[in-house]
Amino acid sequence: MKCAVVGAGAWGTALSNVLAANGHSVSLWAREPDVVEAINDARENRRFLPGVCLEDAIRATGEMAEALGNAELVTYVAPSHALRDVVARGAAAVHPDAVLVVASKGIERESLAIMSEVVGDTLPRHAVVALSGPSFAVEVARGQPTAVVAASANEDAAGVVQQR
Repeated sequence: MKCAVVGAGAWGTALSNVLAANGHSVSLWAREPDVVEAINDARENRRFLPGVCLEDAIRATGEMAEALGNAELVTYVAPSHALRDVVARGAAAVHPDAVLVVASKGIERESLAIMSEVVGDTLPRHAVVALSGPSFAVEVARGQPTAVVAASANEDAAGVVQQR
């Protein structure tokens, strides 16, 4: 499956590593050129997740449309204060049948919406799955035991995320 992860902080990078380890092709969008370069050249996100060797199936890019193009699963991991803008900027490039996963935490200050509502409001024709849990990015990236929950009003979409 082609997957896109939008946000290359520690959590986005860790989720990318899990998806890639599970056999998926992953495009990871980062706004920082040094992060893109380090991931592609050294297989490490030195800025946000140092010391974790990243899977070869991850390709970082600073181009949103490139990351999103034809992705069947899109995971948003941008900070809560920027999420609505990030989703809106890439909206035209999201595949019409893509399942959207929201791994950002927090509440939008202006609307008091939770992050899955922000994504659902911005891309209303897509199934949205919230991904959350008591976990740490470095533990997830290193494959250590942890727990996360994938929840959605769309049971099929939640199942897709749980299996990936």
